[in-house]
Amino acid sequence: MFDRHPLAVVLLVLTVFILGYQRLRNRVPRGTRLPPGPKGLPIVGNVFDMPKENAWLTYANWSVTFGDIVYVEVFGSPLVILNSVKATTELFEKRSANYADRPPMVMVNELMGWEWNLGHMRYSDWWRRHRKMFHHFFQPRSLSNYHEVQLEATSALLHQLLDKPNDFYHHVLQHAAAAILRVIYGYDVKTTHDFYVSLVNEAAKDLTHAVTGLFLVEFLPILKHIPAWFPGASFKRRANLGVISAGKMRDMPFESLKRSIADGTAVSCFVSESLEALKDKENVPENEETVVKNCAGVAYLAGSDTTASVVASFMLAMAHYPDVQSRAQAELKAVVGLSKLPNFTDRPMLPYIDSILSETLRWNPAAPLAVPHRSVEDDVYEGMYIPAGSVIIGNSWAILHDENAYPEPFAFKPERFLGDNEKQLPPDPAIVGAFGFGRRICPGRHFAMDAAWIAIASILTCFKISKAVDENGNVIEPAIEYTDGLAIHPKPFKLQITPRSQEIVDVIRSADESKK
Repeated sequence: MFDRHPLAVVLLVLTVFILGYQRLRNRVPRGTRLPPGPKGLPIVGNVFDMPKENAWLTYANWSVTFGDIVYVEVFGSPLVILNSVKATTELFEKRSANYADRPPMVMVNELMGWEWNLGHMRYSDWWRRHRKMFHHFFQPRSLSNYHEVQLEATSALLHQLLDKPNDFYHHVLQHAAAAILRVIYGYDVKTTHDFYVSLVNEAAKDLTHAVTGLFLVEFLPILKHIPAWFPGASFKRRANLGVISAGKMRDMPFESLKRSIADGTAVSCFVSESLEALKDKENVPENEETVVKNCAGVAYLAGSDTTASVVASFMLAMAHYPDVQSRAQAELKAVVGLSKLPNFTDRPMLPYIDSILSETLRWNPAAPLAVPHRSVEDDVYEGMYIPAGSVIIGNSWAILHDENAYPEPFAFKPERFLGDNEKQLPPDPAIVGAFGFGRRICPGRHFAMDAAWIAIASILTCFKISKAVDENGNVIEPAIEYTDGLAIHPKPFKLQITPRSQEIVDVIRSADESKK
């Protein structure tokens, strides 16, 4: 075998050397200990313990045995999983300078070309430049600038649900992408199967598989140098396909808008305003246009995927919890009435709708595992040694299903976030895990939450959501099952979506006509 593949000999020798170096590097200082975890094997460590799917569930189960911080090694590379608010707060918040970095993410960044993604970048000045630009446009005080666009996207969603309720999931995907495409690129989604909506969905699918795949190349980066034809190098072939979708998603809408700017047909949006500002700025930093393009691509991706997951989960929950739906609709009737659609100005008077959004974020978080962090220097937490260079994963799912903080964690109970009976409110999911942690928390979370909130309030105003029935009148139970990945979505399910009255049908129709 080695005669036929001399590259294998070189890789084997280098791998043994790397493993020996990592073993020396991970020696535990006197007076400390590594965090507990499943016992691994010599050399390969815990490679056979690593979950192949739904990793957050395995990590949560480990916490029952080993505690809220779990340690594993794969080929000498340390991996630390944090399963509690206490641990993530201490490390990601209070010690953020040491834990704001990202690991190399070889498969995603180097092989699939996602190194431009703000969420994946190493903690550096290059990352800070992106974060600063992103924050400028999506900070809380800027959100009202985008409300009109979000209302228009929601109006289109309602019209589609009215006309083709069985295609609700496609409508939800389109709604999520429509608002962010208009805000970022000034692009109006015009068709049900829009090209740019399909583009971002394809890229998100490729990315999610790469991030959650636990490819061996992450632990033995030297494997990135083997050719795609080499036996066992299927990860290289997958990466070669993924790099195409990543590049298209970032470049195509950006270049299209630049052509519109050149011919004078572009509308005001994040990209056009940012590029225009560069013309008037003295001493423009090098590659600033690239920063604009990268930030636009990140917003396009994250704004579409997260919002769609949240709205789809909400609809699944409503089918299973009709009492929650009834209470929400009673609140909407009292505040909004039956002859108009809700607006953002109604939000302060709709606390139960807010609690439904919070519970949706908690019940099945769109990102059950945060994007991995990396420890820059050696650290000690409660007597446990965390080596420099460790990959640190915040298990958002475990945190948001902690029965001490959220009794009956698998039940959908929005009232837990209301101040009834002067009880202490549980941790806000938007802060403790649903959007990441510390300095790397998602900077677009406020926009995503606004988009989800107005969709939830509007759907509840207009429709009754219930379980579908088959041709014999038998109820079809919608399974509470989710895809695997960085951002998860409910697996395909059926619903019955019916307008609550003829009056609300007329409201939906008139709202749609007013835009023409």
